[in-house]
Amino acid sequence: MKKALVLMALILLLCLAACGGEQQEGMPNPWHDISETEVADLCPASFVVPEGAENASWSVMEAEDAAPLVQLNFDLNGNSFTAREQATEDAAADISGMYYEWTAESEDALQNWGLPCRSYRHIGDDGYADLCAWYDEASGTAYSLSVTAEDLDGFDLLAVAEALAPAE
Repeated sequence: MKKALVLMALILLLCLAACGGEQQEGMPNPWHDISETEVADLCPASFVVPEGAENASWSVMEAEDAAPLVQLNFDLNGNSFTAREQATEDAAADISGMYYEWTAESEDALQNWGLPCRSYRHIGDDGYADLCAWYDEASGTAYSLSVTAEDLDGFDLLAVAEALAPAE
């Protein structure tokens, strides 16, 4: 028994020496949690948490070469949503993080925002994904709202996007 333990310890030491003795760490998470007050400092005309939403949490991803990407996650009416905003100066910027082959696309308008938007839907074997994206030329800010679920048939993502509009 003692010889087996010594042999295992030697094998472990050899493995550590072969690996340089360094421990590999995972990729760090680029998102970090922030408070609603910190959001107001980053994005003065930011989203508001929709009435009735639960588990609302804010986070941000900062990069040296881009404005902060602010994210609001929340649950509403049994679905989990992700809303994002970023000063991009690029009306075509896709900040959604949704990489689907869209089954349907449409142009719409968000009345509470006073802005046009594009809506996208993906229907696949694993369920639905909906995305609403809009851009505010006056502030140079791109916005997106997304949700995935087993079934979104008849669901109105634009109504939720309207509920995100900041009070004027």
